[in-house]
Amino acid sequence: MIKTSAIVIWVLKYGDSSLIVNCYTKSDGLKSYFLNGILKAKKSNSSKGLFQTFNLINIVSNHRKKEGLNYIKEANVYAPINSIHTSIVKTSVILFLSEVLKSVLKEEGGENENLFSFLETTILWLENNDPTPNFHIKFLIELTKYIGFYPNKSNINYIYFDLTSGCFTRQNKSKHILSIENTKSFKDILGMTFDQIYMLKWNTNTRNSLLDGIICYYRLHLQSFKTPKSLSVLHEVFK
Repeated sequence: MIKTSAIVIWVLKYGDSSLIVNCYTKSDGLKSYFLNGILKAKKSNSSKGLFQTFNLINIVSNHRKKEGLNYIKEANVYAPINSIHTSIVKTSVILFLSEVLKSVLKEEGGENENLFSFLETTILWLENNDPTPNFHIKFLIELTKYIGFYPNKSNINYIYFDLTSGCFTRQNKSKHILSIENTKSFKDILGMTFDQIYMLKWNTNTRNSLLDGIICYYRLHLQSFKTPKSLSVLHEVFK
């Protein structure tokens, strides 16, 4: 049996009473679990509530060496999450980010404690701060540090960002490139911490245009990446 901290990434109902849950674990990276009968009435409400998206939990589980469903023997919350599940704005954000992570994270990836720490820290930041329409954009950019295509900032003074090469450039010659305006916005948020993104006073068009560019960036660098279905919902929430 393995004892580890885990972050609930994705939850799927299976039949009338069971769940399949994807968690990013500190010990072994992404793992899938089958929770047989957890939705039955005789199960406590606290047990059901443990497995909500972005909950931070400790688990005791068997971990198969290869892909496949695992089983959880024990689980408990180690950092309470409340506002993420009660704020409509925050719920919309985690629905979107959950879809992103479902496309990005793979079970064969193994452990990555730095990625686990990033996810844990940013979830707690979202939980403990007022919702900002720029959080998910900053999250997507910072996530690329841990999955292999963080922007090359060596020529950050150049006026375009080439989405294919991941570099700043002087010339608009690439098929996939951020406009001058979007590149400026990209530079602004790239140089900020999460605590500073409140200072960005973007209008809806600027925010949505940059987000669409970053989604394109993901598609170009990850073959398996799919544009989240909840993207349109997020655009509506932050009109």
